[in-house]
Amino acid sequence: MRVLWFGTYSKGPGYPRTAVLLDGFRAAGVEVAECHAPLFDGAAGKVQAVRRPLRAAFRAAIAWARLAARFFRAGPRDAVVVGYTGHADIHLARALSVAWRRPVILDAFLSPWDTVVNDRRLLAADSLKARALFALERSALRVADLVLTDTAAHADFMAETFGVERSRFVPVPVGSLVRARARAPVAVAVGMGHGEGEEFTAFFCGSFVPLQGVPFILDAAARAPEIRFVLVGDGPDGPAVARDVHARALPNVTLDRRFIAREELEQRLAAADAVLGVFGATPKSLRVVPCKVYDGLAAGLPVVTGDGPGPRELVRHGENALLVDRDDPDSLVAALRRLRDEPSLADRLRSGARRLAREQFSAEAIGLRLRAALAEVVGARGASRRPPGVRR
Repeated sequence: MRVLWFGTYSKGPGYPRTAVLLDGFRAAGVEVAECHAPLFDGAAGKVQAVRRPLRAAFRAAIAWARLAARFFRAGPRDAVVVGYTGHADIHLARALSVAWRRPVILDAFLSPWDTVVNDRRLLAADSLKARALFALERSALRVADLVLTDTAAHADFMAETFGVERSRFVPVPVGSLVRARARAPVAVAVGMGHGEGEEFTAFFCGSFVPLQGVPFILDAAARAPEIRFVLVGDGPDGPAVARDVHARALPNVTLDRRFIAREELEQRLAAADAVLGVFGATPKSLRVVPCKVYDGLAAGLPVVTGDGPGPRELVRHGENALLVDRDDPDSLVAALRRLRDEPSLADRLRSGARRLAREQFSAEAIGLRLRAALAEVVGARGASRRPPGVRR
């Protein structure tokens, strides 16, 4: 199978989705060529696009001209996959693919309309911009032959919200390219928890958007001064998080406001005792399973994240992660103290995390799932093009 990965999709630190899917495809024996023209400069660039749509449209026109030229240089493919965020790009991909008559797949991943209107509250739902974004997303989902999401919960939400057949959606996990690294030896007697004076470290890496629930983490840190909380990352709300950390004056919280490369992420994970997921209370937060959860599992670490339909698709409480009440920071504190004081629980979660990541969420496992989904839609499109009576 030969696939063209197309669009103005996001790449680099903070956007592992595309890298995992591309690596997974290649690991599954799929030949992939990229046709990419960058448009947004990270999450901040997307926020600016919402606030200044005419400027964003002008930049998109330039990017589309480049994509069109590169599309034909790439040559015919069995399918075109439009990377996230490609809800506008898919219309260009569909027009350019007319000559090939091949299926066009959209990696919708998440809902931009839901993110902007419900989760980030950047636009009022009844505003002209919000209605235009809703119409764009609905048209993108309807024009795609196949739509990829991160969880079944998100697929259900998009199908119902935008009036698209649920059968058109295929959940494909975010996954992780993180490799587990050996931890430095710890001077603690066998069968005992952390020794006196040795800090238990909970690690969080993210973009600090509301769904991640950073204030919830800080509330927990205020209740557990003996636990070290390390927060790494940045994003549009980075300055607000920094102000909050400063105002709380919590000596057990370390904030490092920058995106880090995978190698450093692996090093920081190796130095941690637990990985924090997301704890926001928005509906979107309940549906997502973010990359930080997959990274923690891939690193073979105990993961603690907020309960919800999305996480329950992925993990089992007490077997490969701990799920906590998003309304109660004390539940996070209790989970971290259990991991600190019960080595058998921590060991069970580490083993479960490694097994789950290896069997279901490695690039190879995701690539096989993705290839099977595309093979079905490619076969269906091929069958629809054959004259009656012609068999494969």
